[in-house]
Amino acid sequence: MPWYKTVVMKFALLPLLFFAAFATRGGAAESPAPEPQPTWPLWDGQESVEAYAQRASLPPTKTLDLGSGVKLELVLIPAGRFIMGTPESVPVDEEGFHKKIVVGQALLALGGGVLLVLLGAVAVQAFRKRQHPKFSLARLLAMTVAAGLAVLSGLHWWHSAKKLEEAKTEYLIVKARYDDAYAQEKPAHLIIHTRPFYMGKFEVTQEQYQQVMGTNPSEFRGPGNPVDGVSWANAQGYCSKLTEETKQLIRLPTEAEWEYGCRAGTKSTYYSGDNEADLERVAWYSSNSNRRTHPVGQKEPNAFGLYDMHGNVLEWCQDWYADDYYGKSPREDPPGPIIGSKRVFRGSSWGDEFKFSRSADRAGYSPEVIFPIPSSSTRGLNFGFRVATPAMKSP
Repeated sequence: MPWYKTVVMKFALLPLLFFAAFATRGGAAESPAPEPQPTWPLWDGQESVEAYAQRASLPPTKTLDLGSGVKLELVLIPAGRFIMGTPESVPVDEEGFHKKIVVGQALLALGGGVLLVLLGAVAVQAFRKRQHPKFSLARLLAMTVAAGLAVLSGLHWWHSAKKLEEAKTEYLIVKARYDDAYAQEKPAHLIIHTRPFYMGKFEVTQEQYQQVMGTNPSEFRGPGNPVDGVSWANAQGYCSKLTEETKQLIRLPTEAEWEYGCRAGTKSTYYSGDNEADLERVAWYSSNSNRRTHPVGQKEPNAFGLYDMHGNVLEWCQDWYADDYYGKSPREDPPGPIIGSKRVFRGSSWGDEFKFSRSADRAGYSPEVIFPIPSSSTRGLNFGFRVATPAMKSP
């Protein structure tokens, strides 16, 4: 058999072997245990709330009529999974990336070398016969295969090197988040919300609170400002009265619902990004609030259409609070048994620094006590809330 036909037969198989090797790299992984199938579709992490609502046959928003022209808007929060808390950074597998890079370099050299050999053979033959170079179909095929191998290998080398740098950058970002986090935000854990729910588009305003409760305890007056100065018991009273008036369950969100709603598919420090400049766009906090609350909905919403999840007022949640709750009962949602004397609050207030505005930040306070607005920027005394209600299938 002529030498060039042997070359064609051998190198025609190289791209197939190349892709087969990387398609199966890492060995056969064990299949994870199947998760129970929820009765509601899970959010894919990308689609809009409107698209999910259509898929789940639910309205994307709900409006509660509180009377006297006062309304309370809620938005649909899809069923779905997310990592709650602040995950620990995982070291980059640099050795694995370097192996891919070396393989790409070796195959690039092989493909390029074969191409040069074939071109050299054609040139030598043409020189000996003193004629223009001639390329037979077999030679053209062999050179095409060699060139293809070189190009694919070069792309694999470049792609692997790029992914290595991206993995290093991501590692440093995740490590910084973890280093800034408090112990009560750990360990991070998977939460699966098996059913969608509705959450208040805005924090409950003074107008909405006044309409239901007949009083306004707020320090910073304004009908469109969030109600402040309410205890957890006050917030529960509001939900109970609204449940009675609307004939549907109105409650505080669990803290797992709150963080899921706040993140809206993001893993960053705030739903807007990792830097304080990103927080500036979405929150009224100590650096831009002028030491007071502001009307709801003036900053940018998140992907679920929720406003002021960072800043303005702290928000009560349904759960009891414990510093080590994540370690004791990391997958429990809705809230578990009474484990202390505090209730969870989330988010941050007009008086909080940026470090307390992170999506994962959590703390607790007495459910009955109300304190006056502090003169310093210390946190914990600027309580408000937003409401939630379960989604119901149409009969």
